[in-house]
Amino acid sequence: MTIKLKRHDKNPIMLPSENKWENLNVSNAGAAVYNDKIYLLYRAEGEERRNGPGSWPVTRLGLAVSENGYDISFRHQEPIFDSDPKSIWRKFGCEDPRISKIGEDYYIVFTGMTELGQTGDFLMYSKTKDFKHFTAPIRLMPELEQRTSGFLPAKINNKYCLFHRPMPNMWISYSEDLKSWTDSKCILQIKPDTWYSKKLGIGAPPLKTPYGWLLFWHAKNIKAEYGLGIMLLDKDDPSKIIKIQDEPIMTCEMPYEKKGFVNNVVYTNGVVEFRDKFFVYYGCCDHSLAVATVDVNEIYEWCKK
Repeated sequence: MTIKLKRHDKNPIMLPSENKWENLNVSNAGAAVYNDKIYLLYRAEGEERRNGPGSWPVTRLGLAVSENGYDISFRHQEPIFDSDPKSIWRKFGCEDPRISKIGEDYYIVFTGMTELGQTGDFLMYSKTKDFKHFTAPIRLMPELEQRTSGFLPAKINNKYCLFHRPMPNMWISYSEDLKSWTDSKCILQIKPDTWYSKKLGIGAPPLKTPYGWLLFWHAKNIKAEYGLGIMLLDKDDPSKIIKIQDEPIMTCEMPYEKKGFVNNVVYTNGVVEFRDKFFVYYGCCDHSLAVATVDVNEIYEWCKK
Protein backbone atom coordinates (compact mmCIF):
# COMPACT_ATOMS: atom_id res chain seq x y z
CA MET A 1 0.00 0.00 0.00
CA THR A 2 1.08 3.57 -0.70
CA ILE A 3 0.37 6.38 1.74
CA LYS A 4 -0.94 9.68 0.33
CA LEU A 5 -2.14 12.67 2.31
CA LYS A 6 -5.64 14.10 1.86
CA ARG A 7 -5.65 17.88 1.59
CA HIS A 8 -8.27 19.89 3.45
CA ASP A 9 -10.72 21.24 0.88
CA LYS A 10 -10.54 24.74 2.39
CA ASN A 11 -6.76 25.09 2.22
CA PRO A 12 -4.89 27.26 2.95
CA ILE A 13 -6.14 27.45 6.53
CA MET A 14 -4.04 30.51 7.39
CA LEU A 15 -2.99 33.54 5.35
CA PRO A 16 -1.14 36.76 6.22
CA SER A 17 -3.06 39.18 8.43
CA GLU A 18 -3.15 42.96 8.67
CA ASN A 19 -0.58 42.94 11.47
CA LYS A 20 2.63 44.52 10.21
CA TRP A 21 4.76 41.66 11.55
CA GLU A 22 2.81 39.02 9.55
CA ASN A 23 1.25 40.81 6.58
CA LEU A 24 3.57 39.24 4.00
CA ASN A 25 3.86 35.52 4.81
CA VAL A 26 2.75 32.93 7.38
CA SER A 27 3.93 29.32 7.06
CA ASN A 28 5.87 26.40 8.58
CA ALA A 29 4.07 25.73 11.87
CA GLY A 30 5.15 23.47 14.69
CA ALA A 31 2.15 21.71 16.24
CA ALA A 32 1.18 20.21 19.59
CA VAL A 33 -1.98 19.00 21.31
CA TYR A 34 -2.68 20.84 24.56
CA ASN A 35 -5.99 20.84 26.47
CA ASP A 36 -7.61 18.94 23.57
CA LYS A 37 -6.80 21.74 21.14
CA ILE A 38 -4.05 22.05 18.58
CA TYR A 39 -1.53 24.80 19.23
CA LEU A 40 0.44 26.08 16.26
CA LEU A 41 3.65 28.09 16.47
CA TYR A 42 4.16 29.44 12.99
CA ARG A 43 6.74 31.41 11.04
CA ALA A 44 5.63 34.94 10.13
CA GLU A 45 7.09 37.70 7.99
CA GLY A 46 5.98 41.27 7.51
CA GLU A 47 7.16 44.64 6.29
CA GLU A 48 10.50 44.81 8.10
CA ARG A 49 13.54 43.76 6.07
CA ARG A 50 16.90 42.53 7.31
CA ASN A 51 19.13 44.77 5.28
CA GLY A 52 16.91 47.31 3.59
CA PRO A 53 14.60 47.08 0.53
CA GLY A 54 14.96 43.88 -1.48
CA SER A 55 16.52 41.85 1.32
CA TRP A 56 14.85 38.91 3.07
CA PRO A 57 12.16 39.80 5.63
CA VAL A 58 12.71 39.66 9.37
CA THR A 59 11.00 36.54 10.74
CA ARG A 60 8.98 36.03 13.92
CA LEU A 61 6.99 33.21 15.51
CA GLY A 62 3.24 33.61 15.98
CA LEU A 63 0.72 31.50 17.90
CA ALA A 64 -2.61 30.15 16.66
CA VAL A 65 -5.07 27.59 18.02
CA SER A 66 -7.46 25.19 16.31
CA GLU A 67 -10.22 23.37 18.17
CA ASN A 68 -11.07 20.94 15.35
CA GLY A 69 -7.73 20.67 13.53
CA TYR A 70 -8.87 22.60 10.48
CA ASP A 71 -10.24 26.00 11.46
CA ILE A 72 -8.23 28.64 13.29
CA SER A 73 -10.23 29.68 16.37
CA PHE A 74 -7.62 31.98 17.97
CA ARG A 75 -4.64 33.92 16.68
CA HIS A 76 -2.39 35.92 18.97
CA GLN A 77 -2.03 39.53 17.88
CA GLU A 78 1.62 39.81 18.90
CA PRO A 79 4.54 37.48 18.10
CA ILE A 80 5.49 34.90 20.72
CA PHE A 81 9.16 35.00 19.73
CA ASP A 82 10.37 38.24 18.22
CA SER A 83 13.51 39.45 16.58
CA ASP A 84 15.96 41.11 18.94
CA PRO A 85 18.39 43.71 17.54
CA LYS A 86 20.36 43.47 20.81
CA SER A 87 20.86 39.73 20.38
CA ILE A 88 23.50 38.42 18.01
CA TRP A 89 21.59 35.17 17.67
CA ARG A 90 18.13 36.59 16.92
CA LYS A 91 19.04 39.82 15.18
CA PHE A 92 16.97 38.92 12.11
CA GLY A 93 14.37 36.83 13.92
CA CYS A 94 13.27 33.24 14.39
CA GLU A 95 12.14 30.58 11.93
CA ASP A 96 10.67 27.10 11.52
CA PRO A 97 9.72 25.94 15.05
CA ARG A 98 9.22 22.30 15.97
CA ILE A 99 7.51 21.22 19.19
CA SER A 100 8.23 18.04 21.18
CA LYS A 101 6.67 17.15 24.52
CA ILE A 102 9.19 15.54 26.87
CA GLY A 103 7.81 14.87 30.34
CA GLU A 104 5.63 17.84 31.30
CA ASP A 105 7.45 20.35 29.11
CA TYR A 106 6.99 21.30 25.48
CA TYR A 107 10.40 21.87 23.91
CA ILE A 108 10.47 24.27 20.98
CA VAL A 109 13.47 24.08 18.64
CA PHE A 110 13.76 26.91 16.13
CA THR A 111 16.33 28.66 13.96
CA GLY A 112 17.80 31.93 15.19
CA MET A 113 18.63 34.16 12.24
CA THR A 114 21.97 35.98 12.42
CA GLU A 115 24.35 37.81 10.13
CA LEU A 116 27.16 35.41 11.03
CA GLY A 117 28.58 32.44 9.17
CA GLN A 118 27.67 31.29 5.69
CA THR A 119 23.87 31.33 5.93
CA GLY A 120 23.33 32.77 9.41
CA ASP A 121 21.26 29.83 10.71
CA PHE A 122 21.85 28.61 14.28
CA LEU A 123 19.64 26.47 16.50
CA MET A 124 17.93 27.64 19.68
CA TYR A 125 15.34 26.14 22.02
CA SER A 126 12.76 27.25 24.57
CA LYS A 127 10.33 25.43 26.86
CA THR A 128 6.73 25.93 27.95
CA LYS A 129 4.12 24.07 29.94
CA ASP A 130 1.07 26.10 28.94
CA PHE A 131 1.85 28.07 25.73
CA LYS A 132 1.54 31.25 27.77
CA HIS A 133 4.89 31.36 29.51
CA PHE A 134 8.09 30.51 27.62
CA THR A 135 11.65 30.23 28.88
CA ALA A 136 14.30 32.51 27.42
CA PRO A 137 15.77 30.92 24.26
CA ILE A 138 19.06 29.05 24.69
CA ARG A 139 21.52 28.19 21.95
CA LEU A 140 21.53 24.55 20.89
CA MET A 141 24.51 22.75 19.37
CA PRO A 142 26.26 26.09 18.75
CA GLU A 143 29.24 24.56 16.96
CA LEU A 144 27.14 23.88 13.84
CA GLU A 145 25.47 26.29 11.44
CA GLN A 146 22.24 24.48 10.62
CA ARG A 147 18.44 24.39 10.78
CA THR A 148 15.66 21.77 10.27
CA SER A 149 15.92 20.25 13.74
CA GLY A 150 13.72 18.88 16.52
CA PHE A 151 13.77 16.59 19.57
CA LEU A 152 12.45 13.08 19.82
CA PRO A 153 9.48 13.41 22.25
CA ALA A 154 11.09 11.03 24.74
CA LYS A 155 14.50 10.21 26.16
CA ILE A 156 16.43 7.14 25.04
CA ASN A 157 18.68 5.68 27.74
CA ASN A 158 18.10 8.89 29.70
CA LYS A 159 19.42 11.01 26.83
CA TYR A 160 17.80 13.66 24.68
CA CYS A 161 17.72 12.81 20.98
CA LEU A 162 18.08 15.62 18.47
CA PHE A 163 17.33 15.18 14.78
CA HIS A 164 19.26 17.79 12.83
CA ARG A 165 20.70 18.58 9.44
CA PRO A 166 24.31 19.43 8.74
CA MET A 167 23.68 19.99 5.06
CA PRO A 168 22.38 18.15 3.15
CA ASN A 169 21.49 15.00 5.15
CA MET A 170 19.52 13.89 8.21
CA TRP A 171 21.48 13.21 11.41
CA ILE A 172 20.74 12.25 15.00
CA SER A 173 22.77 13.13 18.11
CA TYR A 174 22.37 12.42 21.83
CA SER A 175 22.90 14.46 24.99
CA GLU A 176 22.33 14.18 28.73
CA ASP A 177 22.41 17.93 29.37
CA LEU A 178 21.58 19.61 26.01
CA LYS A 179 25.14 20.96 25.96
CA SER A 180 27.49 18.11 25.06
CA TRP A 181 26.45 15.90 22.13
CA THR A 182 27.69 12.40 21.33
CA ASP A 183 27.06 9.40 19.10
CA SER A 184 26.19 11.55 16.10
CA LYS A 185 25.04 9.50 13.14
CA CYS A 186 23.78 10.20 9.64
CA ILE A 187 20.55 8.25 9.24
CA LEU A 188 19.47 9.24 5.70
CA GLN A 189 21.39 10.66 2.75
CA ILE A 190 20.38 12.39 -0.46
CA LYS A 191 20.05 10.05 -3.44
CA PRO A 192 20.62 10.94 -7.10
CA ASP A 193 17.65 10.76 -9.49
CA THR A 194 15.06 10.79 -6.71
CA TRP A 195 12.71 13.34 -5.13
CA TYR A 196 15.31 13.76 -2.36
CA SER A 197 18.38 14.44 -4.50
CA LYS A 198 19.19 17.98 -3.26
CA LYS A 199 18.62 18.05 0.51
CA LEU A 200 16.43 16.42 3.16
CA GLY A 201 15.56 16.54 6.83
CA ILE A 202 12.89 15.85 9.39
CA GLY A 203 9.56 17.49 8.84
CA ALA A 204 7.83 17.20 12.20
CA PRO A 205 9.36 15.57 15.27
CA PRO A 206 8.64 11.81 15.29
CA LEU A 207 5.39 10.47 16.74
CA LYS A 208 5.18 7.43 19.00
CA THR A 209 3.19 4.46 17.65
CA PRO A 210 2.91 0.81 18.73
CA TYR A 211 5.26 -0.05 15.85
CA GLY A 212 8.01 2.53 16.36
CA TRP A 213 8.57 6.24 15.80
CA LEU A 214 6.61 7.62 12.86
CA LEU A 215 8.49 10.35 11.01
CA PHE A 216 7.04 12.68 8.41
CA TRP A 217 10.02 14.16 6.59
CA HIS A 218 10.71 16.59 3.76
CA ALA A 219 13.11 16.78 0.85
CA LYS A 220 14.01 18.85 -2.19
CA ASN A 221 15.09 17.64 -5.64
CA ILE A 222 17.59 19.19 -8.04
CA LYS A 223 14.72 21.08 -9.72
CA ALA A 224 14.09 22.88 -6.39
CA GLU A 225 10.76 21.08 -5.90
CA TYR A 226 9.83 19.99 -2.38
CA GLY A 227 7.96 16.90 -1.28
CA LEU A 228 6.94 15.11 1.92
CA GLY A 229 7.72 11.53 2.85
CA ILE A 230 7.12 8.99 5.59
CA MET A 231 9.31 6.51 7.45
CA LEU A 232 9.24 4.36 10.58
CA LEU A 233 12.10 4.38 13.09
CA ASP A 234 12.97 1.70 15.63
CA LYS A 235 11.32 2.37 19.00
CA ASP A 236 14.51 1.67 20.98
CA ASP A 237 17.04 2.96 18.46
CA PRO A 238 15.57 5.93 16.53
CA SER A 239 18.71 6.17 14.40
CA LYS A 240 17.54 2.98 12.66
CA ILE A 241 15.05 3.22 9.80
CA ILE A 242 12.94 0.06 9.76
CA LYS A 243 10.59 1.12 6.97
CA ILE A 244 10.49 3.94 4.42
CA GLN A 245 8.12 4.69 1.56
CA ASP A 246 10.02 5.33 -1.66
CA GLU A 247 7.30 7.54 -3.10
CA PRO A 248 6.47 10.90 -1.52
CA ILE A 249 3.20 11.25 0.37
CA MET A 250 2.77 14.75 -1.08
CA THR A 251 4.27 16.84 -3.88
CA CYS A 252 3.53 20.35 -5.09
CA GLU A 253 0.29 20.03 -7.04
CA MET A 254 -2.14 22.76 -5.98
CA PRO A 255 -1.79 26.39 -7.12
CA TYR A 256 -1.01 27.53 -3.55
CA GLU A 257 1.77 24.90 -3.42
CA LYS A 258 3.30 25.93 -6.73
CA LYS A 259 3.28 29.74 -6.68
CA GLY A 260 4.12 32.01 -3.77
CA PHE A 261 6.98 33.78 -2.06
CA VAL A 262 9.21 30.81 -2.97
CA ASN A 263 7.70 28.53 -5.63
CA ASN A 264 7.16 24.76 -5.38
CA VAL A 265 7.32 24.32 -1.61
CA VAL A 266 5.41 21.96 0.69
CA TYR A 267 7.16 21.89 4.05
CA THR A 268 5.95 20.45 7.34
CA ASN A 269 7.13 21.37 10.82
CA GLY A 270 4.26 19.87 12.80
CA VAL A 271 2.18 16.68 12.80
CA VAL A 272 -0.21 15.62 15.56
CA GLU A 273 -2.40 12.62 16.22
CA PHE A 274 -5.88 14.02 16.85
CA ARG A 275 -9.32 12.40 16.72
CA ASP A 276 -8.22 9.26 14.84
CA LYS A 277 -6.21 11.14 12.23
CA PHE A 278 -2.73 12.45 11.74
CA PHE A 279 -2.95 16.16 10.98
CA VAL A 280 -0.01 17.32 8.87
CA TYR A 281 0.45 21.10 8.93
CA TYR A 282 2.57 22.34 6.07
CA GLY A 283 3.80 25.63 4.73
CA CYS A 284 3.07 26.42 1.10
CA CYS A 285 5.63 28.39 -0.90
CA ASP A 286 6.78 30.17 2.29
CA HIS A 287 3.53 32.16 2.09
CA SER A 288 0.56 30.31 3.63
CA LEU A 289 -0.28 27.42 5.95
CA ALA A 290 -2.28 24.35 4.93
CA VAL A 291 -3.27 21.03 6.47
CA ALA A 292 -3.65 17.48 5.18
CA THR A 293 -4.68 14.31 6.99
CA VAL A 294 -4.36 10.55 6.93
CA ASP A 295 -6.28 8.06 9.08
CA VAL A 296 -4.36 6.58 11.99
CA ASN A 297 -5.56 3.07 11.06
CA GLU A 298 -4.23 3.49 7.52
CA ILE A 299 -0.81 4.42 8.86
CA TYR A 300 -0.86 1.49 11.28
CA GLU A 301 -1.66 -0.91 8.44
CA TRP A 302 1.28 0.50 6.50
CA CYS A 303 3.52 0.06 9.54
CA LYS A 304 2.55 -3.59 9.92
CA LYS A 305 3.10 -4.60 6.28
